[in-house]
Amino acid sequence: MAKILLIEDDTAVADAISFVLRRNNHEITHVSNTLRAKQELALSSFDCAFIDVWLGKEDGLEFLADNSNLFSTTPFIVISGGGPGRTLENVTARADAYGAVRMLYKPFEDSELLDALSQALKAGAS
Repeated sequence: MAKILLIEDDTAVADAISFVLRRNNHEITHVSNTLRAKQELALSSFDCAFIDVWLGKEDGLEFLADNSNLFSTTPFIVISGGGPGRTLENVTARADAYGAVRMLYKPFEDSELLDALSQALKAGAS
């Protein structure tokens, strides 16, 4: 069982991801913004974190760039469905530059989610 932080502002997406991960016996802490994410990362350690690129008016990638000291041992998976002025290639390049283990593009299959988590857990263990 992994302890996972999910940073996602869309309740439907967060519920779907949480359902799949809980069904696979993982513990989920869900927050909808970067302020709460900072608080959770300061209080607890996580085996993995998922962060959406667009969190309302917040940029999940900027959060990764500006707060790497909070999660130096926590592997991050970035999730995105694209957005205004951002190509998936651009988002992927930024996610890689900021240390994300993997990118998931919405919509994604349950198997892709679990594969990304497996990859992140392996990265965090090494």
